[in-house]
Amino acid sequence: MNYRAINVVIAIVLLISCEQKIAEGDKFSLDTANKEIEERLRTYEDLLAKGDAEGLAQIYAKDAEILHDGRPSTKGRENIKEAFSRMVRDSITSSSFKTTGLWGNNELLVEQGSGFFAHTTGKWKSNGTYLLIWKKVDGEWQIFRDTWFDTGE
Repeated sequence: MNYRAINVVIAIVLLISCEQKIAEGDKFSLDTANKEIEERLRTYEDLLAKGDAEGLAQIYAKDAEILHDGRPSTKGRENIKEAFSRMVRDSITSSSFKTTGLWGNNELLVEQGSGFFAHTTGKWKSNGTYLLIWKKVDGEWQIFRDTWFDTGE
């Protein structure tokens, strides 16, 4: 058996495999992902303005979790829907978010940003910063983990 020939074949297969992975990786564009995330944020704001707790919950992955400061986290889409229902009942239907940083790949993104929540009357509820982990599910970015840090300003 010619081990040298086998090693050359293995090396060629590995090289081709690496080139294919690089080519697939080139398809991911952080600029494109940033635009997609911006669209999802605008959808979030619109759904909250409409009081659509079900629609808001659909932006989150089924296994999503909202991490609260000093309180138990909210786990799963149904519980997240209930949390949004409470917000809407409390007349918190205004929000605005701005991405200040985005890192990741075609499967997971980490977004850093700032924003606010306000009552329908315009009275501020919360102003702060956030970190979101977005996960690609069936070709669509969904929130996998959500954190909010109220700056009290």
